[in-house]
Amino acid sequence: MKRAQVPPLKRRRIRRSCERCRHKKVKCPAEKPSCSFCRRLNQSCVYLPRNQTDSSLPASLDVDSTNISGDYGAPNTNLIPLEYDSWRPDDPEPSAEALEHLARTYRDRIYFQPAPLFDPHQLKDQLRVFPYYLRWSFLALTLHFSSHAFYSGSESEAIDLYTTASRGVVQELCAEGVIRIEVLQSLCLLALCEILDGEYNRAWMTIGAAARLEALRLSQSRGAPIPPHSRDAISRCHWSIFVLEKTFTPNLVTPVQKLGRPKFPQSPEAPGPIEPYTVARSHCPDLSSNVQQDGNSPDLGINANCLELISIWGDIVAYLQDVRCGLVDCPWSNTSRHARLGVAFYEFEVRVSSLHMLRRASFPDRPISEIYERREYWMPWLTMEILYHASKAALDNPFVQLFALRGSNAKTQPGSYLQKAVDQALFNYEWVARLIQMVQGASFEMYDPLLGSAVAATATVPWIFQFARDEQVAQKARQNLELFESFLRTLSLQWPHIAGGLKILQELRSLSGQRDETGAQSTTIRFQPDLIWGLLCPSFPSTVSQAESNAKFEHSHPPSPNATLHVTTQYMHPLIDPPVSRPLDDESMDMFLNRPFDGFDGPFLDGFFSQTVLEGVF
Repeated sequence: MKRAQVPPLKRRRIRRSCERCRHKKVKCPAEKPSCSFCRRLNQSCVYLPRNQTDSSLPASLDVDSTNISGDYGAPNTNLIPLEYDSWRPDDPEPSAEALEHLARTYRDRIYFQPAPLFDPHQLKDQLRVFPYYLRWSFLALTLHFSSHAFYSGSESEAIDLYTTASRGVVQELCAEGVIRIEVLQSLCLLALCEILDGEYNRAWMTIGAAARLEALRLSQSRGAPIPPHSRDAISRCHWSIFVLEKTFTPNLVTPVQKLGRPKFPQSPEAPGPIEPYTVARSHCPDLSSNVQQDGNSPDLGINANCLELISIWGDIVAYLQDVRCGLVDCPWSNTSRHARLGVAFYEFEVRVSSLHMLRRASFPDRPISEIYERREYWMPWLTMEILYHASKAALDNPFVQLFALRGSNAKTQPGSYLQKAVDQALFNYEWVARLIQMVQGASFEMYDPLLGSAVAATATVPWIFQFARDEQVAQKARQNLELFESFLRTLSLQWPHIAGGLKILQELRSLSGQRDETGAQSTTIRFQPDLIWGLLCPSFPSTVSQAESNAKFEHSHPPSPNATLHVTTQYMHPLIDPPVSRPLDDESMDMFLNRPFDGFDGPFLDGFFSQTVLEGVF
């Protein structure tokens, strides 16, 4: 009996090859977990789920190199319902619940810490249409900061698989010059993963590859229209690469023509004032009303302001690295790099709207629930505030001004210039401490390695001031050192290079502790300059331990001579916690305007300088 004839069913293609063999168009032996072909070449071997459709695969190596728009507007066809309730190496895609949890982790612990790569509000939906190598790069990074029951006990294995698989595809696409926004985004994510894993040399190369590929994209897309739905993603990717360069390789930033750069990422709105802001409450109406500041320039947004200050910070670190190498000029000259960096601060202050200044934003007075609800605003705002004062403290650092900038010929520097620099260092470092106290008071968690580096550099200032002749200044410096060390200790749990900076700070503090045990009251400090430089502008990258690095350095170089500083400076305006702010009375103002000038005394400047200038500007 013949069987009934039925039309042949359309055979569904079942994927049996690993991704590496599929790309190379070779027959895959299909051994699990890795095929013999990949093992022989010492390459990563990844098998995608058999029922995953071809639409989720990465672009092949013959992709049009001008395709920069990405696929964010494509239908949701990439992820499929899972049959498992736990992670499996042969089917590594996460569950919907795990993916949603890790999207929240990105918002709370990674966004603008330090890079604004993805819009947190759209990320949950975008993850579903990412090509798998971008999604896996994202999963590898977020699993460093949090986990989910889906990965219970397999986090390390999952991170390794996601990182290795996505890196293999992305590096191949990058080497071929394939310009896709997803490739650039993956490079940013992988660079952060490598820094978290202590693979600094590899991170250095990954950041460089991203910068070069982005420069290639800009050169080829000049004048070409960008689809509206891709503009924000391209902007965020470009500025994220910029942030990574300024944060981790500031002296090797790839030059890019400003005309080709995308606009800054769109900023969230500034929160409304807690109470009406009136000029009548101000100590100094001309300064605090900001009429001149806001009258002719629009608000660029908090994201733009934060990115501009990150750029200044990177320029200062690059400048300090050159000073360390002996490239010294006269910092008080109006043509010096030091002076140009000072002008950059003035230009920045002119562009910042009063909406984002501390007095108007009122961060410490906000409810904690409101701060967390608007985290997308407060994270870049805190970065801007802390970096502003940390950058100025680093630029005017007493060690740099009194030791490094004198150079080998020990040039004499103007006393008034040194007085101003030391006062500015004291003033700004104490504001970094005050801002950290505000953050801790609001229970606002921070994971930003950029701020960790900035605080580590700032900590060198109170380490010097703890030896000051003024006991009030010295005592406050010791307290702030404790605060900075506590802040760095928290970040060091996540970022190994911050842990290295913390060890250097602890070594410096041990030197001061030994000095206290001897009962010495001298204001003279003797220390190894390399320790201070290790906090101001740490060498990056390094894949060897600190002990091995020191041993190699000592074997090939004679030990650096001890630096000697005499902390005998009188301080014009130490920042003392003031009582409730109040305007100057008429008697104080008349005293200021009418008496002969014979120098500022401390109490007067506590009331005038600290309240008026800082509350009016930042």
